[in-house]
Amino acid sequence: MSLYSYTAVDAASAIKKGVIDDADRASVARRLMAQGLRPLEIKAHRETKRFAFSLESFRQNKLTRADIEFFTTQIAMLLNAGLSLDASLRTIKQNSQKPAMKNFAWEIERKLKEGKSFSEALADHSMFSPMYVNIIRAGEEGGILPAMLLKISEYQKTFQELGQFIVSASIYPLILLVVGLIAIGILVTTILPRFKVLFQGMGQRLPANVEIMMSAAGFITDHLFISILLLVAPPIALVAYFRTEKGRRVFDEQAIRMWVIADFVRDLETTRIFRTLEVLVKNGVHLATSLKICSGVASNIEYQRLLNKATTALKEGQAIAPKLRGGHELFPALAIDLLAIGEESGSVGEVCGQIASHYEKELRERIKRIVALVEPVFILLIAIVAGYVVISMLSVILSINEIAG
Repeated sequence: MSLYSYTAVDAASAIKKGVIDDADRASVARRLMAQGLRPLEIKAHRETKRFAFSLESFRQNKLTRADIEFFTTQIAMLLNAGLSLDASLRTIKQNSQKPAMKNFAWEIERKLKEGKSFSEALADHSMFSPMYVNIIRAGEEGGILPAMLLKISEYQKTFQELGQFIVSASIYPLILLVVGLIAIGILVTTILPRFKVLFQGMGQRLPANVEIMMSAAGFITDHLFISILLLVAPPIALVAYFRTEKGRRVFDEQAIRMWVIADFVRDLETTRIFRTLEVLVKNGVHLATSLKICSGVASNIEYQRLLNKATTALKEGQAIAPKLRGGHELFPALAIDLLAIGEESGSVGEVCGQIASHYEKELRERIKRIVALVEPVFILLIAIVAGYVVISMLSVILSINEIAG
């Protein structure tokens, strides 16, 4: 099967253009004539290559997380409406306005015709996580694929809302920080140099702190590019280091020990891991497989190690709750106690859902408290820096006036 572009004329002599997936040109022509169209031109479909780069063209040729969420929801809806999986993929391909989505749906349909299962076809694409693929596999084996897709859609929506909440809560403090840095930059590069000229004309010796501040302001003004580089280089170097294997290990080890950050990481990882466990276990995925998948879902290396140990213990016939208690108390004691109860009662999925919901609320409240703390801290720091500069200048001016008087 291949994609063909066509130009045809309908009964009203209107020109129609489109793309059809079929075996060859003759098959395309027969389909067009069956639809009451007279084909004028049929050729192999190729995506138009543009030399001018634009953000929109980049987005059109790449699947995003939002596209995956849309794909999941639409496939679930079409399957529930009674369409087959092949027909659902064709419908998405024909109605999507995004070339990347058309190509993706076509490729999945082609792999299904080659004999692969839906889960195997999705596993060939890196944008689908092991959790996603395993839930799809469980749905195929149990004959409940539409229900599984709806579960995945709900899971994606939950974490999308959580991510949006974190981003929204971070916007105002970041704006505050940027505005404060700009204000201090203007003060140092524009206002202080004028005072320097004034003080030099008076021939008075400045206090040491003011002299240092003036020298720093002069250096920044005369070497603005170097100053910006010195300011930006350390954070960039730090981020680059943390992206290395050794740097990430160091960051993850420190993140679970640092005040404020440790509690945030604990609640975030607990929510993510137990929500994933809930969805997997409740939908027929074996607990050992679920734990292994969760070790890939966890972003912190320490949590990955702990989950791998728990997976090994479970395969050896041991309970997993005692294994999760170790490791610097990565998980809250309440979560482990509830999990132990779930193991004993055979309701691990339901208990994991309760744990995830509880700590998601805790995480939201913690973010609100952090933002409420950060805002006044930023304002106070900016006020201290700007106030120190202004007061230093005024004290020098007043002292010079007293000497002149």
